[in-house]
Amino acid sequence: MKSILQTYVEKEIWLLIRDKWYFATIIGVVDDLLWFKHRTHNKETEEDTLWEMVVKISEVIAIDKVVSVMSRKPDVFMSRLLEADNTIHNNQQEHEK
Repeated sequence: MKSILQTYVEKEIWLLIRDKWYFATIIGVVDDLLWFKHRTHNKETEEDTLWEMVVKISEVIAIDKVVSVMSRKPDVFMSRLLEADNTIHNNQQEHEK
C-alpha cells in the first residue's frame, strides 16, 4: 500500500480510512505514516475547514481514483448522462453548420 500511496503524492484521491471516506490531497508518505489534507463543509455555517491528518498506513482500507460521482441513484445518473450526451450532440450539429 505504501508504494501505491507514494504515487499519489500531491494529487487528490478518495481514501477509506477505518470506516470513513476522505477526499484528500496526499502530502507525504513517510515510514509507516500517511500525511494528507482534506476539507469538511459545515452546512449550518456554510464554511469549509481544511484539515491535515496523519494516520498509520495500515489504517487505509481502500483508495479510489474517481474524482466525482454525478449521483449514486440510477435514475439521476442516467438523466444526467442523457443531458451530457444531448449537449455534446447539439454542439456537434452547430459546428457542422
